[in-house]
This record gives sequence, C-alpha cells and structure tokens, in this order.
Amino acid sequence: MIQHFNGKFDKFDQVKIETPNKEEIIAAIDEIDKRLTGAKNKDEAIKAVKDYFTLSDDIGTVFNLVGIRHNIDTRNEEYSKLNDLIDLIGPEISEASNKVDNDLYNSKYRKDLEDKFGKLLFEETALSMKTFSPEIVPMLIEENKLVSEYINLMAGALIDYEGKKLSIPQMGKYTSSSDRKVRAEANKLVWAFYAENDKKIGDIYDRMVKVRTKIAKTLGYDNFLQLAYDRMGRLDWTPKDASSYRQKILDYIVPLSENICKAQKERLGFGKDTKYYDYAIFYKSGNPTPKGKPEELVAAAQKMYAELSPITEKYFDFMVEHNCLDLVAKPGKAGGGFMCYVSGLKTSFIFANFNGTGADVDTLTHEFGHSLQGFLGGDQEVPAYRNPGMECCEMHSMSMEYLTYPWMKYFFKQDTDKYKYQHLCDAITFIPYGCIVDGFQTYVYENPDITHEERKAYWRKLEKAYLPHKNYAGNEFLESGGWWMRQHHIFENPLYYLDYTIAQVVSLEFFNESRVDPKKAFDKYIAFDKLAGTLPFRALLKKADIANPMDGDTLKDVSQQIMDYLGQFNPSELDK
Repeated sequence: MIQHFNGKFDKFDQVKIETPNKEEIIAAIDEIDKRLTGAKNKDEAIKAVKDYFTLSDDIGTVFNLVGIRHNIDTRNEEYSKLNDLIDLIGPEISEASNKVDNDLYNSKYRKDLEDKFGKLLFEETALSMKTFSPEIVPMLIEENKLVSEYINLMAGALIDYEGKKLSIPQMGKYTSSSDRKVRAEANKLVWAFYAENDKKIGDIYDRMVKVRTKIAKTLGYDNFLQLAYDRMGRLDWTPKDASSYRQKILDYIVPLSENICKAQKERLGFGKDTKYYDYAIFYKSGNPTPKGKPEELVAAAQKMYAELSPITEKYFDFMVEHNCLDLVAKPGKAGGGFMCYVSGLKTSFIFANFNGTGADVDTLTHEFGHSLQGFLGGDQEVPAYRNPGMECCEMHSMSMEYLTYPWMKYFFKQDTDKYKYQHLCDAITFIPYGCIVDGFQTYVYENPDITHEERKAYWRKLEKAYLPHKNYAGNEFLESGGWWMRQHHIFENPLYYLDYTIAQVVSLEFFNESRVDPKKAFDKYIAFDKLAGTLPFRALLKKADIANPMDGDTLKDVSQQIMDYLGQFNPSELDK
C-alpha cells in the first residue's frame, strides 16, 4: 500500500514515513493512466485526474519529508539511505507520471478537462512533456546523485575554530564579527575549506554540467539553458528577456550599489586596505543583531504576526504549535534556508540555520512569506496551481520582509533603524550579485566544455562588472573566481536565481506602497497570495496590479524611490 496522508498530524517531527516502494507507486500511476485512457465519459476522466492529483500529493509528501529530515541531519543513516533511494527511484516514477501527462494532454475529453481544471494545466503539461523522455532516466539519476554529493560535502564541512568544530553556517557569526581580526581569521578558515576542495567541487559541477547538457541534447535542445527554463515552467519569459534585464541592472542598479558600497567603505575607515571580508560589516560599530535566543525570536515573531493580521497569526501559530520549524544551525545540517509546503499534511515547513546574525530575522519573515502563500494556495485542487513560478514565489517571501518593518523593534530594540537602513541597502546591493549568478550559469551552459579554471575566470569577470568594489587581495582562491562554489542554487537549482532579483524589486514596490497605506498594501499582498499559480508570470502580475521589473522603467523608478527614502537616514548617527 502507498502511504496516504489525510492532512491531519500532531507534531511534524513525529510523522512516520514508510519506505516508498517503486513498484507499488508505478503500478498505482499506471492504473490511473488506464482509467484515464479507458474512460467512457467525461466524469470518469475527471475522476481519474482527481485521483492522480491525490496520488501525486501522497508521493510528494513522502519525498518532501525525507528531503527535509535528510537536510536537518545529513549524518542520519536512516534518512541518508531514504534520500539515496529517492534519488534512484525518482526518475523512474517521473517516467510513469510523464505517460499520464501525455495521455491527459491528448485525452479525447480534453475540452471537458480544460473546462474543469483550466487551460493553464495543459499549457504547463505541454512544457513538462518537453522536459522528459524515458531515455534520460539514467541521466536524471546521475544528476540527483551529484546534487546529493554536493549537499553532503557542504553539510559535512567542519571548521576548527577556537577549540570547536563548527559548520559553515555556524561560522557566519564570526565571518561577520565586528572584530576585524576575528572576521579576517574566520573568513580565512572558511575559504580555506573551499580552496582545499576546489578540485572536488569543480569536478562535481563539471559532471553536473556535462550530464545536464547530455539530457538537454537527448531531448532535442541546443543546450541546457532553455531546458532549465522549461523545467521551471517559465511560459512567458526567455533567456533573451533575462539578458535585457541584466543589462538594465548594469545601467541602473550597479551605480547605486557602488555608491552604497563606497559610503560603507568610508564609514568603516579602512581606506585602500578595505578587504573582501570587511564588506560583511555594514557599520564600524558592528551589524545590528537580534536581541534574544532563537526561542525568544520565535515568540517575538508570534507577537508580530498576531498584530499584523488574524490570517498571519493563525498560520504562524499553527507552525509553532505543530513543530513545523527547524531553525538553528548545527553540525551535519545542510546549509541555507527554505520553505517546503507538504501537501499531504496541508502545512508549510521552515528550514533555517540561525547563527545569531540579522539574517535570522530575515529568515523568519522571508520564509514565512513563502509559508503563508503555501497555506493560502494549498486549497487549489490542481497541484500545479498551488504555487506560482519561482520568481513570483520569491515576491511573496521578500515582500513579507518589508511589510513587517513596523515590528522590527521587537527583534532589534534600539538598533531598529540601524537594521532597516542596512536591510534596504542590502536589497540594492544584492541585485547585481543575483545577476552574476544568473549570467555565470547562462555562460556555463552555453559553453559546457570550458574548464573549471575558465568557469572561475568568467565568474571573476562578472564580479568586476557588477561588483567592481570587490577586493580579494590576499586571497588567491577568491581572486581566481572561486566565490560561486558556496552558492548552492548553482548546483541544486540551475538557473533559479535571477528570480530573487525580480522579486526583490517587487518587494520594494510593496514597501513603497506600504509607506503610503499599510492596510491597502497588505490587502493587495494577500490577494496576490491567494492567486497562487493560477496564471503565468506576466498575467499574474497584471492581475495583481504589480509593475513588472523586467518591463519599461520599473526597475529605475522603484530603485530611485528607495534611494530617496534612504536619504532620510543618517548612517553616521546609526553607526555610533
């Protein structure tokens, strides 16, 4: 029997997982496919599709639970084995699912199914069909294994520091220390790990690029670039659009970003001796940090969301009460942070790596933005409609960071304005970095046969264009272009990063609107959440009355409004 979930559970970490059986899962998918193709009327076809949605939710729930628990502790043997099993059987299950997609798309009851589930499902199905063929199953298995190899390598990294063995996320407290000596030494140790594993990481990525290119060519693509877009369901923007957008950022945002970095450099007072690790410190007096232990931050977040809205109170309290958060960094835990909506349990889950920096609060707001959209979109019957494309998903999360500004005092106390000023400046300086990540991957997949050293050199070339202030003097590894090796999206979610920059601009739109009318801006945000993935990117923004950052002068206008707002602050006073 395939494990079934009914949406009810007590504690997230106590939900039992049965080992998925590939043969049973494929047999169940095949049985639904036979019912769909053999349907004698539209009602039988509709019932088969609904049962397919339920089955997909059950399979996805098991896979998500395994992935979450493996990320929480990559050293746990039980979940490591289950994760390896899913890497192995996932592509074969996708093969069976792809057959259902084909038969759904070509059903003789297509018109009735479109009337019931919407035309977008069929547009997305057509795109999905392009991205799969039985021929690529062994290659997909290899791709999965390589992703796990990178995750495990990073999660297993332990840095010897002051008599302790710390993970890379745990080192974040020291790499951004206000003590320059501590900051320099911590950065040296972290980057030494990457330098020592340079060839190993480069080899993992090279094999990834090669297998992804092979997958793309087998499917009839020129290279992996467009396949990556199709995998992410990008129906209405292309690599050409991305290229034009990156140029706008070069024209409009990079000058603003460099002005912010120049002012930061002057504030720090290191002059020509300013190093790459110094930019981790925004103020000479030190970055604002949250005042409280992790459990106190969660309690502050509960108070904040209770005051923001009944809807935010309801869902954040639910997550706390049901242990749907794992927040603190620890050895063996995978890096980064994410939200996962677990459909069979009808809940969102937040994974994070708290390390005592301001990013802890960013995570509570950012990932809950994702979570709230997950809850509000979870009622969509069609799984594909529960979440929009990745660029819009990030709009929900990043906008929540700004809509909660009135409550930052609960976390930062006397340093609240200090936090807000830095957070907004970071938003501007992040956008060029996001372009580097996207431009790098675009070039790599257009030129899959270049060497590891050539890839590093191209990364460094992009840095000099988008972040020209970067000074890596004294660190040969970074000067050679090694920074990208710590950006896990490059390995795990290819071509998913420009999305963050698009969403960043939209989040700043919401912030600008919230300064005029907070309630109106929040109501607009909730309405946007509820639209979920019922429309493709451009149509979704139009429906939600959101200006598209890729079009016209939106990017220029929004960023200028933010720079005008930042002019109200006195960073020298904040730095005392």
